[in-house]
Amino acid sequence: MPKLNHQGAQPCWAPPAFPETGRLALLPQTVNGNYLLQVQEEQHHRQAVNQQQGMRAMPVCCQSLHISLFFDGTGNNEYHDTQVAQPPSPSNIARLYHATYHDAESSGYFRYYMPGVGTPFPEINEFDYSSAGLAFARGGEDRINWALLRLVDALMYTLTPGRDRLNDDVARNQLAQMRAHWPITGEVNRRIAITNLLAPLRERVALVRPKPLAIKLFVYGFSRGAASARTFVNWLAELFTPPAEGETPEMALLGLPVRVHYLGLLDTVASVGLADLVPGATGHMGWANNTLQLPDEVRYPGYVRRCDHFVAAHEQRQSFPLDSVRRADGSYPQATREVVYPGMHSDVGGGYPPGDQGKARGGDGELLSQIVLHDLYRAAFAAGAPLAVLPEVITPLIRSIQPSHDMNQQTFIEFDIQTSTIRRFNLWRATLLETAALPDTPPPASDHADAWQPYRLPRVLENVLNNQLGWITAWRIGRYARNSLLVQPFFLLAPQHNAEQAKLAQQAQAEREQQRRKARNRVNRQEAGWQRQMEPGNKWEPTQSQHQLREAAREFEHDYRGWYRVMNGTYRSKTRQFMLDGVLKYPVFMLKGEDEKAEYDQMKAAGDGLYHQLFTDELGSGTREMPGAELLALYDEHIHDSRAWFMQSELGSREPWGDYFRYRMLFFGQRANKHLRLIYQDGRVVGAGEPGRAVEYTVISWDNRGQVADRHQIKDLATGEYTVIEDTALLAVDDHPDELAAQWHARLMQEEHDARMQAVAGHITGAGAKFIG
Repeated sequence: MPKLNHQGAQPCWAPPAFPETGRLALLPQTVNGNYLLQVQEEQHHRQAVNQQQGMRAMPVCCQSLHISLFFDGTGNNEYHDTQVAQPPSPSNIARLYHATYHDAESSGYFRYYMPGVGTPFPEINEFDYSSAGLAFARGGEDRINWALLRLVDALMYTLTPGRDRLNDDVARNQLAQMRAHWPITGEVNRRIAITNLLAPLRERVALVRPKPLAIKLFVYGFSRGAASARTFVNWLAELFTPPAEGETPEMALLGLPVRVHYLGLLDTVASVGLADLVPGATGHMGWANNTLQLPDEVRYPGYVRRCDHFVAAHEQRQSFPLDSVRRADGSYPQATREVVYPGMHSDVGGGYPPGDQGKARGGDGELLSQIVLHDLYRAAFAAGAPLAVLPEVITPLIRSIQPSHDMNQQTFIEFDIQTSTIRRFNLWRATLLETAALPDTPPPASDHADAWQPYRLPRVLENVLNNQLGWITAWRIGRYARNSLLVQPFFLLAPQHNAEQAKLAQQAQAEREQQRRKARNRVNRQEAGWQRQMEPGNKWEPTQSQHQLREAAREFEHDYRGWYRVMNGTYRSKTRQFMLDGVLKYPVFMLKGEDEKAEYDQMKAAGDGLYHQLFTDELGSGTREMPGAELLALYDEHIHDSRAWFMQSELGSREPWGDYFRYRMLFFGQRANKHLRLIYQDGRVVGAGEPGRAVEYTVISWDNRGQVADRHQIKDLATGEYTVIEDTALLAVDDHPDELAAQWHARLMQEEHDARMQAVAGHITGAGAKFIG
């Protein structure tokens, strides 16, 4: 195990070089190895039976259950993105779902897909795209519980004579019973529901043939789906029978061993509840509260056999904080890797259509997310995941095995990858090295073409990501601040509706919605399974890529040059303002203005320092020399601008409290990469008296002789009265926000207790009674 560095944390990983042939060109020993991992338990069982009998017995009829679970990302929906969208734009989770064995339940292979939050999921009575799901991850808990119920479905099919399935109506009714009710978690509710559903199956385990041996899980997730996948793994562990004191739990359901053989995570973002869109709300609310760290390997040895977390190098939206798999003590769990890839959140998880923002105009093969798709496929395949392979690499060992391992043509097309994308990705990898200058030779490659073996970097995750934001800041200086954007092919060819086209598109969308409402009204909701007859809602947003990029450039230029910006001023004089309703119980944090200014200075300096590796002059003229020209092409042609798009249609601008000079917020369990100040919790503003008041909270920052000073004040919305919060009443900043919130919560509870006791004492003495002793 690598030693901890000077910061007390272990370093992250870089991806290996990507082969020109892609990762579907598997070697025979790799294909056979995947199959042998799938039947490993069966072989061991047969050997044990033969050894017991002292001779070679008749073949033993047995099998393991291979259950693949797919939690898609925010706004991603396999049905719509594959069958409705033009051009199709399925995420990497949906593409891998397509590559997994299907219609193979009789052989013990099951696959289940959970649409991303904010998208239709008729099985749980969500029929439309919703802003609440997109912004606050509403519906996430039901999706995780639905996944737990899929285990019941697989076991019912396996253990019942008639191959029964868990009825959707029964499952939906269970969802209501399994939900948590704040402040009580849903652990007991989930245990009761799953235990009751499994109880009738227990006696069947010893009787059924093929004999079930184990439950092998392969779990994948992107964005909030990755947070859901991590929560699923923890909630499943809570279902195991509690052990005697000093013992480890029996990691089993119905006596069948349960292991997560592969956990594939793409850029985990929780953002449950308020998220960071409200300044400083960490997003760890509801089902994401203390559920994202992988289970302790001492208590659950071997439960998670392999976990890989693919992280976006250039994402920085304030409302998309990353939940690392690294622990608060700086260590990584066993058999866990955290690997950095270029691009934004969806450049890793997928979901961008070709041509969006003028990027990847040549089709899916130019999407950066295709690199991650291939690498995720190869990593899961090495763990024994039931993934289809190209017909030409089928070996004699598996040719006649059922289910079929052949990858169909449509799935193969979804794995398309272009040589230009590969070449630029491999060049980008050099920027992960210590040196700021681009080296002439690439970093180490894999041992052979079909292998995926990340290598350990000498730096921790936060340093690597901060360095990468320096590179994209240099690109933005040239394209945004130096005004070369407007003549670039990616901008000129970015889709943009004019006013008339936008009006017609909006009218067409309204007509579709009207027809959908009529169709839904005709559905008889008294019939069983009526939910499947409901036409799902349509995903729609204005086509305005050029406008978004132009506005992004204007915002960046203003901040880079220190010009005033209407939304929130400048770094010399900045105002942040938001509402706190006095009812919200969850904590809200803020960065100090001084720390924001330090991030601005550092990122601006990094961008200026790297500028001339991409550009030749102060006009933003791109270099023609290699390798800088190809790296510039990576940013121009492949990497999207997530802030330019995010919430444009919802808020009329990008993140109101964010900007391009902010490092991404990272969480390592209970620890953050930034020092935060708790300003609100349990309905009470810190340092501002009584709880339950709805207030307008304002922070004004200004330059005070070279130092940034903050003034915190509130306006009572009922009375209009302003109150300045004294510096002495503010809490100190800390990088353990959850601990800070717990301490403040305990303090409030103690104050309320003391006040109640004092009131009781006053009532007693007022009645003439006396205390004795």
